[in-house]
Amino acid sequence: MTVPDKLDRPARDRYEFVILGAGCSGLSLCYYLLERGVDAPILILDRKRTFEDDRTWCFWDVEPTPFTQRALKEWRSWDFVSTGRSVTQTTNRYPYKCLTGRDFYEHALARLAESPNVTVRLGEEVGDCTEKNGEVRVETSNMTIRSRQVFDGRGLPPGSPAFEEARRRAVWVPQKFLGLRIRARKPVFDPERCTLMDFSVDQSRGLRFVYVLPMGEREALVENVYLSEADVSQAEHRAEIGAYLESIYGLAPDEYETLGEERGYIPMTDHAFPRRLGERTHNIGMLGGETRPSTGYTFLRIQRHCRALAAAVVSGADPPERTYPRRLDLLDSLFLRFVRERPGECPEVYRRMFAGVLPDSLVRFLTEKSTPLDEAHLIRALPKTPFLKLAARTLLAKSSAPGP
Repeated sequence: MTVPDKLDRPARDRYEFVILGAGCSGLSLCYYLLERGVDAPILILDRKRTFEDDRTWCFWDVEPTPFTQRALKEWRSWDFVSTGRSVTQTTNRYPYKCLTGRDFYEHALARLAESPNVTVRLGEEVGDCTEKNGEVRVETSNMTIRSRQVFDGRGLPPGSPAFEEARRRAVWVPQKFLGLRIRARKPVFDPERCTLMDFSVDQSRGLRFVYVLPMGEREALVENVYLSEADVSQAEHRAEIGAYLESIYGLAPDEYETLGEERGYIPMTDHAFPRRLGERTHNIGMLGGETRPSTGYTFLRIQRHCRALAAAVVSGADPPERTYPRRLDLLDSLFLRFVRERPGECPEVYRRMFAGVLPDSLVRFLTEKSTPLDEAHLIRALPKTPFLKLAARTLLAKSSAPGP
């Protein structure tokens, strides 16, 4: 998918806003700026050359977004599976939705193309961004641009300075995954129910589960997910997915075809990413801390923060520091420490969570919409001793941690 002609405009030397990264956060922020009536020049830069349908975003429908209606599929029932035990939950209130990269990009770019003040330039490597004399100078591989404000949503690639700092200073659990979109020759999937976590798979290389999103009786997205430092090659991921399909669904390798593939690395960390790098330079998306530490979910956090940030920019108010309750920070840190330090116990802890908390209450917690009562139900379902010990250590670590 290429940039619509209306967005591929000649570059100028000065813009009101420059957005680095044409991913979920960058395009979402521009969308919300336009919703707020911004008609000043906006430039979006990205090193990629095309928009690929190489990812999906999944979320529970707990609040409206401009992209919710573009979801490819939704499920009102989901399974959790561990060895010999499974839990099924059903909700009439909060369906679980899947949005493809293609549908997100098409909808966002179509909206941006309606506004003559937006330019999108692909194939641009961004170098230094420096603030001076009330503006930001952005150096790229092809030009130098001046902007009143810059928003950096280029992600958190492994090896980058922000990545290494977070890994060094905070609790860190890498979520590594590879997913295959497959079409089977025979109907084997239940399109009304997805599998959020299946821990019945081999755990010898680290905490691992399989995630299955059926699009129909014959089609599904099947993801192999590690919550560990295990060094798993793409070929090994594919082989483990193949073994799972044969074991659980009776699909031999010649009984299905692969329609597409997605892969990723999601850092799950309680590191406090800075929202701002200067008076006029902001971090958004994963770089701005919009990945939920305990789950890796990002989409709704991005929507909330970009919407609130756009409102602040237009009104001249201070940008928001957070769009979720501060009390959830401790719970996130506890779950993260538990996953890192006691991975062998995690499948049973997750099972107790799914079995012991009503689905609507659990969804509200997973989407940071929970009430204190919801959180009390969750805490009651979890084993007390290990989490109390972790809570004491977490609070001690946070109180003795050095400042930024």
